[in-house]
Amino acid sequence: MSEPIPDEIDFRRPPRKSVTDSTLGKQVERLATGTPRHRLVAVGDSLTHGFQSGAIFNTALSCPAIVAYELGWLEHFRYPVYDGPGDGLPVNIESLLRHLEMHFGDKIDWWELASAANEARKFTGAVEDYWERGAGSQPPQSEGIYHNLGIYGWDLRDAMHWTAENLEIPPPKNNLLNQIPENSNERAARHVLASARDSSGRALTQLGGAAQLGALKGPSRTAPATASRLSWSPWAPTTPWAAW
Repeated sequence: MSEPIPDEIDFRRPPRKSVTDSTLGKQVERLATGTPRHRLVAVGDSLTHGFQSGAIFNTALSCPAIVAYELGWLEHFRYPVYDGPGDGLPVNIESLLRHLEMHFGDKIDWWELASAANEARKFTGAVEDYWERGAGSQPPQSEGIYHNLGIYGWDLRDAMHWTAENLEIPPPKNNLLNQIPENSNERAARHVLASARDSSGRALTQLGGAAQLGALKGPSRTAPATASRLSWSPWAPTTPWAAW
């Protein structure tokens, strides 16, 4: 038998009227002055960074990038990119499954299990080599501090402490069985923090980089983002890794 409905619950048939006042009727003192040079700066963790399918890859579809697009400011919005074999860091599960499907179809029979496991190992091995010993092992050059400073897995203490100089990544070990890139979170963070420096070259924290961008006033002098950041399309086919 169901419990009786409490008396304090008031049932109303018509829906509640929509609230259109963005201030909710509360007046807040505005301390901001001047014109911000950077219209949007984002700090956060995985959702802000653009994490999906177990990897950082489609940063062009992160929530700050979408907001920048709606503001008409995407061409100036700077954010890290994680191109390379396997589509992202540490391992893009969707790309791995599509790679296996390309080799074995949508169903792997029992006699193909060994071959599929070896193919998956080659896939992750190429990803590991790229991020641990290849081009991905070095942070990219940026024309300024990224506007998207999100880093997956980070909390407030991380955002206030780590910089590109005190974030150390130990030398990787070549594990034949575990082909996942080591210290993947630190590697992803270094790509972001490498851009966070003040005019004197001093390394800044995640929050320090945001404060540096926020302190700049006047018309935007931000150069348009590079073509590689704008040419990616969510409808474009993923890179075929059949040659691995």
